[in-house]
Amino acid sequence: MVIAFEGLPGVGKTTTAGLVAQRLGARVVRETTGDHPFLQQVYDETERDDLTVELTFLLVHANPYRRLDRTVVTVCDFSPAKDILFAEDMLGADDLKLFEEIYRRMYRGHPLPDVSVYLRGDAQMCLERVRHRMRVDPNRAFEAGMTLDRLRKMEVRYEGARVRLGQEQLTCDVSVDMAPQAVVEAVCELLKEHVPALARV
Repeated sequence: MVIAFEGLPGVGKTTTAGLVAQRLGARVVRETTGDHPFLQQVYDETERDDLTVELTFLLVHANPYRRLDRTVVTVCDFSPAKDILFAEDMLGADDLKLFEEIYRRMYRGHPLPDVSVYLRGDAQMCLERVRHRMRVDPNRAFEAGMTLDRLRKMEVRYEGARVRLGQEQLTCDVSVDMAPQAVVEAVCELLKEHVPALARV
């Protein structure tokens, strides 16, 4: 079984995925954004080569996802569906057609997550968290180009496509005053009917 978390940058996907995996005694697979060779282009629209950026994200996500053992519970801090969602937004007709062909080939025989959990948080809150983690972690400098406008556009994209993130879709609202453990408790309550191990807790 695969449980995937999605939502805006800074909403808490990686933290929540790790804590939920601990609760379940499950494996956790984290997005390796740092492996993206064109990372500096991601938020720099003046230098960005959209096709290579989006194809690289596809490869970065597909490589660990294709190797998942679906006979055990695995928690991911991303859904592979995010790649097609953002490609549809960023690529022109010919490039998008090529991307879609490669996407279908990469994920053939590798279904969407059994359950996706969309962490829904205010864009301003997420921006403040992104700026904070950038200050404490120099490796996050690539996020310097993140803007409130960009986050709000991403929010619209996600809100209109939540049903595409997994075979079953859940939504958990995250507020600025919620501690990570409170988010985990809310998520686990939502997951109880989908994950037998949680129903017994």
